[in-house]
Parts: sequence; C-alpha cells; structure tokens
Amino acid sequence: MDDIIVGLDIGTTKVCAVIGELKEDRTINVLGAGSCSYTDGVKKGAIVDIKRTTEAIVYAIEEAEKSVDVSIDSVYVGIAGAHINSMNSKGAIAIKGASNEITSDDLDRAVDNAKTAVQIPAHQEIIHILPREFVVDEQREISNPKGMVGSRLEAHVHIITGAVTAIKNLMKSCEMAKLNVEEVVLQQYASSLSALTEDERRLGVVLLDIGGGTTDIIVYKNGHVEFSSSIDIAGSNITNDIAFVLKTSTDKAEELKVNDGVAQIDLADEQIKIEVPIAGGEKTDTISQKYLAEIIESRMDEIFRLAKNKIEKNVPLNSLPAGIVLTGGSSLLKGCTELAEGIFGVPVRTGNPIQISGLKEQVCKPQYSTALGLIRYGALNYREPTGKSGWFSGIFEKIKNFFAKFFTD
Repeated sequence: MDDIIVGLDIGTTKVCAVIGELKEDRTINVLGAGSCSYTDGVKKGAIVDIKRTTEAIVYAIEEAEKSVDVSIDSVYVGIAGAHINSMNSKGAIAIKGASNEITSDDLDRAVDNAKTAVQIPAHQEIIHILPREFVVDEQREISNPKGMVGSRLEAHVHIITGAVTAIKNLMKSCEMAKLNVEEVVLQQYASSLSALTEDERRLGVVLLDIGGGTTDIIVYKNGHVEFSSSIDIAGSNITNDIAFVLKTSTDKAEELKVNDGVAQIDLADEQIKIEVPIAGGEKTDTISQKYLAEIIESRMDEIFRLAKNKIEKNVPLNSLPAGIVLTGGSSLLKGCTELAEGIFGVPVRTGNPIQISGLKEQVCKPQYSTALGLIRYGALNYREPTGKSGWFSGIFEKIKNFFAKFFTD
C-alpha cells in the first residue's frame, strides 16, 4: 500500500494519527485512525517531554494501524506554537532567453529572490514558502506563469518559519517512535486544507483552529494565504479556569467543559444543575449551567478578541466575505459560533472536515481537521530526490506542484 499517507497531529492535549489515501475525486479515504490523550508532553504547541510525547505517538499510531494491514513508518506531522513566525515577501527577476518564455528555473529564481529578500533569524528555520501570486510584467494574480511570455517575473510569497529547537524536538520524538518525517507542516495550514472550501479560500476567509494549547490563525484571500499567526491561549486555559474557579480537578473540569459547557451565557440554562466534586476531598458543590457558562465565555471572549485584533492589524475583516471558520476541539462548545459572530461581526461556521470517506463517522470532527489536512497536504505535495540536505529540500519544486494540483479541479 505505497499510496497511503499518514497525518500525525501532535497537540497539547492529545496526539491524533490518521491513515488515508486521496482518491481520484479528491476525497480522502480514511483507512485507520487513533488518538492518545495526555497532558504534560506538549505545552503551548512545543514539546517539553520527549519521552511522554513519543509514548503518545506510538500509542496513537498503533491504534490507527489496527484497521489497516500495514506497518506505518513515515508521517506528515503538524507544528504550531508561539515560536512560529510568518511574513510576506516578494522577489523579481528579468526573463532570459530570446523567446522570453518563463521556465521552471525562472520560477525557482523568483521565489529564491523572495526568500532572500527577508532576513530569517539564526534560531528560526523555514517551514513553508507558500505562493501568493506571480506577476508577469504588469499582469497580476497569476497562479502558474510557466510557459507564459514576459520580460519580468515577480513572485509574491508567504514565508512561515519555526524555532530550530522546536522542529528538532518534534522530529526527534517521531524518530524515537521509529517514524520518518516526510515533512513538517504548519497545523492551521493543514487544517485549512481539510476544513475550508475552494470558494471560501477564493472569496476570503479566516480559519481559527482552537486547540488545546494554542489558537491558530490563517487568512486566505484570492485563494492564497495572506496571513498566519498564533495565540497561546486556547482550550486548556478554559479547562484551567473551570478547575480554579470551581476548586475541582483538571480532569473533572475538562469533563464539565465538554459535557455541560456553553460558550455564550445567553444560551445557558439557569435551571440545569451540575454536581461538581471538590478537589482533595469528598465534598461536592452544585452550580448552574449558566454559572459554568460565565467562566467559559470570559475566556472564549478573550480568545476571539485577541484573534480579531491580530487579524485586523494585517487584513480588514470586511475584505473577507466568507467570514470565520472555527475548527479544533473547543469549537464544538455550544454557543461558540454565536459568540464569535457577535465579536467579529461576520458570518461564522464550524469547520468539520470535508470530502471524507471511509471511517467518516469516526474522524469527521473539528478535532481531526489537522490530521486529515496533513493527508491532503501529503497528496498534493511530492518529495523530489534533490540531493539537498534538510527535511524541506525540494521546496521550489513543491511550490510549482502545489499550483498544478491544488488549483486544478
């Protein structure tokens, strides 16, 4: 089964592994899935305990393998966290040759100039160079200029970098689990490939991936990535707030959030009473669902307002007609979309993964968006044996392949 692809999402509260293949109709056929919940291997998207993280990876992979008669030895793995940085850049070249026809080498040179036009700190490493558009002479919004005729080619790209140490620790955890890392992929970028429609990307849309340790942001305009960022406040902060205010255990707080939590106070029921065990003893307390919602809304409101502030500093929300798509486990909270609509002032929907077959009921949930997006990324990008060192070698060839596949229906 050489055509299978494995997406590995190493999050703050859990590890998800999904085994799948991309069918001819561009549907992801899910063959197996597994997950492992844990609380102390990753903090705010960065690995802090390699042993614990490795154990969680092994467990999730073994769970996923149970449905598939194959041994998994390579994965596409997601990365997120406050160490992630991004910037837009552009580079231009003169077209050589008598015919002025743009070649693959011209694309490489233009993108390379865009990369060298910005200074990457020594402690950071490039994760992605995502094409935004090409400009041939004065003609803009060209996705793939190869074969066109012109005298000047300009490449506009979105560059994403991550801390060298964070990337190395991520890869080491996978290697200790006896897995080869095909590529490290920005988590919210992966999520966008599984949860957003083509129309949304072209119209202009924000994807907010509310995970356990970070809330990750990615903005599309005209089909390309315009902006990406991260907030180090997310679902685990909500859980910790509940535990602190109600004086209960973290495990119980998570259970209360998932089973009884409401993100908007107005949608909670004062008449619903909830028994809460007090940590360290046998006593219990009784609270209303509305009181629980007050705790949750306070933190969700903060998350959304921080996200709105970051987005509007870079892209006007009124230029994104498709609005906001929420994904990640915390997006499942009742009232989450209503609260977001009130804060952002644009349409909001929950982003379940789309175009899924196979184990659809098991994985068609926002918390699997990243792992499924990693499979789609793996199918849309191939690895060229360039002879270069580094896990992101052959990046310019992947850029051209991305345009050839991703924007061709």
